[in-house]
Amino acid sequence: MHRVQTNLQRLFEPRSIAIVGASPEPKKIPGMIVDFLRKSGFAGKVYPVNPRYEKIHEFTCYPNVDALPETPDLVVVVIPVAVAFDAVEAAARRGVPFCLLMSGGFGEGRTGDAGRARHARLLEVCRASGMHVVGPNTVGMVNFRHRMPLTFADWYGRDTGQRGGVAIVTHSGSVGGLIFSSLQLNRIGVDYWVGLGNEATLETAHFISHFSTLPDIHTVICYMEGVQDGRHFMAAAEQARKAGKRVVVVKAGDHPESVRSTLSHTGKNPSFGEVYAGALRQCGVIQAKSLAELAYVMTLITTVGDRLGNHIGIISASGGANSLIADHVVNAGLALPELPQALQQELNKVIPEYGSSQNPVDLSADVISRGEILHGTLALIHDEPTVDAWLVFGRPIIDRYADALITFAESSPKAMIVCCGVPLAPEMHERLQQHNIAVLADPELCLRALARIQRAAFVPGTALKIDAVELEDSAGGKPVLTIAIEQDRDFGAVVSLSAAPTFGRPSERIVRVLPATALDLEDAVLELHHLHGGLPAATEDIVAALYSLTRLHAEGTAHVDLSVEAGVLRRVGS
Repeated sequence: MHRVQTNLQRLFEPRSIAIVGASPEPKKIPGMIVDFLRKSGFAGKVYPVNPRYEKIHEFTCYPNVDALPETPDLVVVVIPVAVAFDAVEAAARRGVPFCLLMSGGFGEGRTGDAGRARHARLLEVCRASGMHVVGPNTVGMVNFRHRMPLTFADWYGRDTGQRGGVAIVTHSGSVGGLIFSSLQLNRIGVDYWVGLGNEATLETAHFISHFSTLPDIHTVICYMEGVQDGRHFMAAAEQARKAGKRVVVVKAGDHPESVRSTLSHTGKNPSFGEVYAGALRQCGVIQAKSLAELAYVMTLITTVGDRLGNHIGIISASGGANSLIADHVVNAGLALPELPQALQQELNKVIPEYGSSQNPVDLSADVISRGEILHGTLALIHDEPTVDAWLVFGRPIIDRYADALITFAESSPKAMIVCCGVPLAPEMHERLQQHNIAVLADPELCLRALARIQRAAFVPGTALKIDAVELEDSAGGKPVLTIAIEQDRDFGAVVSLSAAPTFGRPSERIVRVLPATALDLEDAVLELHHLHGGLPAATEDIVAALYSLTRLHAEGTAHVDLSVEAGVLRRVGS
């Protein structure tokens, strides 16, 4: 596996910064950057560069990079692309280690051949000098901990001052800004924000690797439109997992229609969405499918993350809500275990006979006026081993019995989640969340987000110890399962499983990147099982076929297309 090693300390903690194109006018983009920086309390030196001024605010201004009194750690270039190269090349000549290149025109949009030529020239300058570039075509970056805002994004001006161990790395300034604002609204603090732009020399993987080494960072959020190098990304994600950090990804470009946009925006032409989904799962990355899911994922992580699991219990005063939420649990791929009979018998002593103790637990509307129903139920389920997380639905219960829910959350090993479909009073929301209770409005979205977290945190059972065998044709020659090894342009060699289409519906591929461990292969088969509600052959036989195929690949047949159809192991090609 590739190693991603680039020391970014001087990028995030520069002793001096030069801003090329600086302006004293705070309504202009260069002026916004200077204004944010001077008001932030940044401790390093600031060198505005603009031949039109001798002084900008309290800073001496210099005509060009060559005239600076010292070589800065970071040069920010915020001038049109037609003149940007003069500053970039001057910085490279002086040995500047990092350049934040905000200028666009390097292959994105309609810049065409001229833009691609500029991009190639930029890479050559960086190769020759060793300088690294953040961007081009970026709205900047912010190190909140060291009071270093290098951006013109308006969301920075709405920062509430909340810090909380989260770093955001994004291919889009606007999407990254929405993520930042959403986290702020959900009382989740952000420490770092990096707009990657077109990723000239520094890609997502470098930043994941860097943040994995910082003790105060627990989660890296990435909005991505593709990867520069899939193996680099997986190595960085694995580094984060080993360091106990979470990586959460929202990815665009899963479909040909959306790839039209990613190509125009960042030049990314990502391979198939199911390949990314398999690679992300394989390296323990949480993949959120929308910004709303991301907000729910982050709320769960920052409140009850270490206590989550697949087995869900539901408590409500509404039988109808219980039925609906039960469907949401199953549709999300989570388990809704029936409570043990002995526990049900005890619960029946405190719940009215027109309620239910099975799971979902229907406390009945009587609980609104009879607190002993809820208190008795919480006492009985306090350590129930068949449930990992309890979801309590209904504002009347939450408003009336917040103290009891907080006591449960602080003393029980089980996660406590409250949903009520409508917003709680802000002071109630904050109080519950401060006591490690996840407060979310939509139970369906909550359970989808919880499933995303659990999908990335899978721990398969004991690896199957099976010798390589060939499956027997059990379908009369009609393919029921296809296992193939192919080359993916973003991740290299991958193995995929596809069940035969059913009822005219195409089959979704399950993909793992090679080399894959025995646990990865077993998990791929289990994922296929969950996707289709069953398998066309015994789990052990499919895993064995996977093992056989990947062994052939490892033995040097990478140039051969390999596949299994209808359970018969065979080679195709030569």
